[in-house]
Amino acid sequence: MLIPRPSDDPRDPLNWPMRRKILIVATLCLATFAGFSGGLSLQLVPAPQSKLYGVTTTQMAYQNSCAQGGMAGGGFLFFPLARKFGRSSAIFWSLFGLMASQIWAVCMTSSGDYSSYLGSRFLAGFFGTVTGILGPRILIDMFFLHQRGRAFTAFHFWFDFGTVAGPTVGAFVASGRSWTATVWYAFALATFAFIMCFFFLHETAWDRELGAINQTPPKGFVANRIATFFPGTKVAPAISWLGFLEVAGRPFIVAFTPVTIILGCFTLVSFGMYVAMNSITPVWLQKPEKVGGYGFTSHQNALFSFTHWIGVSLAWLYGQLVSDRLPLWICSRRGGTWKPEYRLHALWFPALLCNPIGLGVFGLALHSHLHWIVLAVAQVLVTFGSLSCTPITVNYACEIFTPAPAEVAIILNLYRLAYGLSIAFYINPWVDLMGFNWAYGMMAFLQATSFGFVGLLMWKGHEIREWKLGGLLRSEEGECVIDEKHSVGVEA
Repeated sequence: MLIPRPSDDPRDPLNWPMRRKILIVATLCLATFAGFSGGLSLQLVPAPQSKLYGVTTTQMAYQNSCAQGGMAGGGFLFFPLARKFGRSSAIFWSLFGLMASQIWAVCMTSSGDYSSYLGSRFLAGFFGTVTGILGPRILIDMFFLHQRGRAFTAFHFWFDFGTVAGPTVGAFVASGRSWTATVWYAFALATFAFIMCFFFLHETAWDRELGAINQTPPKGFVANRIATFFPGTKVAPAISWLGFLEVAGRPFIVAFTPVTIILGCFTLVSFGMYVAMNSITPVWLQKPEKVGGYGFTSHQNALFSFTHWIGVSLAWLYGQLVSDRLPLWICSRRGGTWKPEYRLHALWFPALLCNPIGLGVFGLALHSHLHWIVLAVAQVLVTFGSLSCTPITVNYACEIFTPAPAEVAIILNLYRLAYGLSIAFYINPWVDLMGFNWAYGMMAFLQATSFGFVGLLMWKGHEIREWKLGGLLRSEEGECVIDEKHSVGVEA
């Protein structure tokens, strides 16, 4: 059954041909990959810059925290702008801002430019996060309920792949060259995404309420592109500046809704432990063996980071196979009537099994100095476990806040980054105090315990969602997703 029910108008994004939808999704994937890799591209090669700026490698690693701080804040500005000027226009101009921040970074080649360079990383994260924030809103606009799991998985694969592949590719680009070559690569990638957005993005805002008036974009290519991006108000629904201010406050309503807090606590722990692992790995891989490290070169360290590629690829495969099929199967077993919490059952395997086991094995491997392959297996498990959770939790949250998926993406992105942003500053003292085995063993127990928040939503999600703020909490619960005949057939 088609949920939501499309209108009869061919301009309705739900009625667009699948070819156009796929091109838009591919463009969004490229843009979010460029955005999230741009600010983190020099994560694995801090040594040349630390020598240039006269700071320690630890101080140079603060560039990652600056980029993540920008990622946490960018959505709060660009989300209301997207409501005023259109989603496509906001993404298009955010990529232009990302390009400008890369140009700024590549010019910071003097010994006194350390602070300015960190500022460029903040802006790279600030502009780079915008597609990741607005992408879920566009996916909700274009896809039916039974298609969203795969759409969110594909989108968040490139979302997460940018954070893991960007540093790896950056390390290889910088190998044997100046560090500025990596920034030029990030600039070229952002430019390519900017061009693809100009050709393939379309405004997806559409009001299906009876009597609603929707804008008609020009049919000519050049006129359509001008209307969409310069500045975009001719294709976006009209909104007053008072309405603009009201929209700007909606993320805070989402943030303080009880169901968001419960889901956010799980998200915070799940992604924070993943960052805690990544903060330690590059350092200890390159430490000499006589002090407990593995004696890796920068090149070997970059090769080791392919474990992240394996983990995020497995997360993509798991999402494609499970994220729609499992909740729809549960729905069919229960009469075909939809309940958003069915989405959460896909978290059992990655979050409750793979993540805690991976964290425990990681701590044991460093504590006992086991072979680096054991460390690699642990890294794959944690990467798979943590990054599998992202599309599932965002999809669930967007489906319970159907009027506000972009606001949801902003807040869940903030939860994901909050713990990860801070843990880099105290993970080393934590390990020094307790040792690798107890520090990461405690993380494994915390990860398993945090699944209790998900279990609470599975058990009492409907009741918790009754505690509303601001009227944004609306879901598709109770809709007949699978007709009675098919439901009975599946059950039989």
